[in-house]
Amino acid sequence: MIDHRPFIDQVMPFPDRENGASMSSQKAIRSYEYKNDYFYIVIRQAPELGAQAYLYCCGIKISKFDPICWGKAGICSNPAFKGLQQLRADVSNFALKRGALSKNVEHVPCGPMTPRGDGWYRENILMIDNATPKNIQDILEFSALDLVKTILAVCSPDAKLPAKCPSPQAMKKWLDSLGVKNYKEVAPAPIARPGDQK
Repeated sequence: MIDHRPFIDQVMPFPDRENGASMSSQKAIRSYEYKNDYFYIVIRQAPELGAQAYLYCCGIKISKFDPICWGKAGICSNPAFKGLQQLRADVSNFALKRGALSKNVEHVPCGPMTPRGDGWYRENILMIDNATPKNIQDILEFSALDLVKTILAVCSPDAKLPAKCPSPQAMKKWLDSLGVKNYKEVAPAPIARPGDQK
C-alpha cells in the first residue's frame, strides 16, 4: 500500500533585513521538502528575492540507483544522472503552465539546504517566481514523480509508477523493491567499441 502522508513543510526563521530586523527579530519562511535515500527535492521560500520567489534544489545519489539501472544504458551514460538533468527543464515547463516563472540563480548555494555526505549529485539552483504555495506543493509532487518516471523509462520500463505521489519513505521502499541484489553479475556485458575488439 502506498503511503500518502503529507510531505515535509518546515517553517524556518529568517531575518527581515528589508525592514531593518536582526536575527532576534525574524519572520518565518517555508521549506517544502521531499527527501529519501535516493533523491531529494527542496523548495525554499526566498523573501530576499521577492514576495513570491522560491529556490529549487534537487539531487540524487547515483549509487542508490545502481541496483535498478546498472548495465541498462551505454558507457558514460547514467540514466539517473540524465533524469536529474532533465528534471530542471520539466519543472520549468510545469511551472510556466501554472503562471510561474523559472530562471537560473548562480549566486545562491544549494548546499545549506541539501543532505550532507558523499555521493550526492545536484543540479544548479533554480528560482521559481510568481508562485503560490499551492503551485509549490504541486511542483514538489510533480518533481518526485517526474524524476522517477524519467529514470525508470530506461532502467525499469515495465515498472508501474504510483498514480499519486507517495511519501518519501514509501517511494524509497518501492524503489528498493525494483533493485536487483546481484546487479553487477547479472547485467549484460558492455558493448565494446570496434577498435577494442580483437
